[in-house]
Amino acid sequence: LATVYRNICVIKSFGEVLELGFPDGSNRYDGKKPYPHPHIICTKCGKIVDPDLDSLDEMKNEVARETRFKIFNHRLDFFGICSDCQAKEE
Repeated sequence: LATVYRNICVIKSFGEVLELGFPDGSNRYDGKKPYPHPHIICTKCGKIVDPDLDSLDEMKNEVARETRFKIFNHRLDFFGICSDCQAKEE
């Protein structure tokens, strides 16, 4: 198991995977889009989807202008119930 974590650290250092930490202490890894991007997370099954939001860069720039921060990273997560879990509830 230690080898797995070492490999993940190496892959992260190359920018090939994005680590997502969650309040319960768990981590998930996103190699599909290894750069900051939004996620929508199902609170029932844990499914994570990467929505395409063209306006995210514009939002980041606006936040930087308004706060005078130099933003080097961001994380935007939406939480809800996916369509599969909604169908199971019906």
